[in-house]
Amino acid sequence: MNPIFLAIILGEVAFWVFLSLGLLSRYVWKKEKLSLILLAATPLIDLFLLGVTFMDLSNGTKPTFFHGLSAAYIAFSIVYGHQTIKWADQWANYRWNNGTLPEKITLVGEVRKQEQWRSFYRFCKCSFIMLILIGAAFFIVPFQDAFWLIYWLVAIISSIFIWFIMGPLRFTTKKQDTSL
Repeated sequence: MNPIFLAIILGEVAFWVFLSLGLLSRYVWKKEKLSLILLAATPLIDLFLLGVTFMDLSNGTKPTFFHGLSAAYIAFSIVYGHQTIKWADQWANYRWNNGTLPEKITLVGEVRKQEQWRSFYRFCKCSFIMLILIGAAFFIVPFQDAFWLIYWLVAIISSIFIWFIMGPLRFTTKKQDTSL
């Protein structure tokens, strides 16, 4: 098995373990400090994965698909990790602390269009981080070995254009239905 792919899997498992233990500590075991430590430690997983990926490339390994996937995982974790933790915290509060049921909001009209733009900007931030991480790998990897890095650059830039067309542009140019 590819060591970077294994590191990504371990990082994902570690994220959910830290998140679960953090929420259990907060709502079931009533250990607020432990909860904060566990939840605050989740970014360390990204640092671990970043270190493993760049050490692998520095040791002369030719980049693979998984090196780009590592950059994508780190970027998504940075941009969307807080939202994921907040979502899980709301559900844990509801489930274990008699909190209120998280409300599912249906977006229509102008509000939906604004959310499409916010979502697109978040994705652009995520893509920018991916581009920086992959761009940094070009300083380590000889250009003749950079096929997968170039592949990821094309995929990221293409994704931005596709998201723009299918998201904000589509909702900005079409007539909005304001009814539920």
